[in-house]
Amino acid sequence: MKLRFLQWLSRRSYEKLHALASVLAFLAQYVFKYRLEVIRGNIVRSFPEKGADWHRRTVKEYYLHFSDITVESIKHFSIDNMTAMSRMKHVNAEVFTPFFEAGRSVLIAGGHLNNWELYAVTANQSVPHDVMAVYKKLSDPVMDQAVRDSRQRFGLEMVRTVDAQAWMLQHAQGARPKAVVMGFDQSPANPKRAWWNIFLQQETAWYYGIEKWVHDYDLPVIYGHIYKDSRGRYTTRYELVVSGSANVKKGEVLERCISLLEEDIRNHPSHWLWSHKRWKHSRSLELPLHGEPDVLEKKPDDV
Repeated sequence: MKLRFLQWLSRRSYEKLHALASVLAFLAQYVFKYRLEVIRGNIVRSFPEKGADWHRRTVKEYYLHFSDITVESIKHFSIDNMTAMSRMKHVNAEVFTPFFEAGRSVLIAGGHLNNWELYAVTANQSVPHDVMAVYKKLSDPVMDQAVRDSRQRFGLEMVRTVDAQAWMLQHAQGARPKAVVMGFDQSPANPKRAWWNIFLQQETAWYYGIEKWVHDYDLPVIYGHIYKDSRGRYTTRYELVVSGSANVKKGEVLERCISLLEEDIRNHPSHWLWSHKRWKHSRSLELPLHGEPDVLEKKPDDV
């Protein structure tokens, strides 16, 4: 019943869905107070230099933005390829070309900024590589399959995090070059096996997978900046981070990607996923910050 309702809702126009999003934003913030303390606390700690009025305005803008991407993601259950491509522009995709022509797979790094779901729906049609995305399985098997089907309709391949390492061993250096999408800004399961640094003025733990795969497979990394042009319309701009592992220090790729993400968040503070419990872990004193050499001996998480 839930899935049927979402499929019915997905056939509504963007105008009607955004009208619904405006109502949902009000209800989420003022009636249900959906994760209000988490959202407000994350924003205040990340921008302590801002005043209370700025914090309140950013929280309000976040609820509207979060409601927008929620209803827009529902749209993907029925969206056609032409509509999807008209809603997400891909800029500087030519950065992939020399690697594809050389038969080299690449990593695409990105954060949960703006409509990453629409990016997933349009990525495979926009770059020369075959695109794979690493994802975390949903607890509801029906919804998990439905979301996978909606994302994979236009050629994207989705691989669960638990299967990603085996997939990489088979495909990363195969005959057909791949582009592997990694959302690297989720909170890692085990903070003792994470990479720690200062991010948005807070000690932050990171999954190490993107760094590990660069060095294991000598992969280039391309960062995908996603910008919101207007309600329901976005642009992804690609930027080369490294061309491979040569002359790249351990931790350097991850640190560069983190810096790019933080810059985007500071430029568009209401567009990141503030309702996520990003800072639920605390760093143990024996774990150093900023990728000090001995952190490498603690075998960070693979993905």
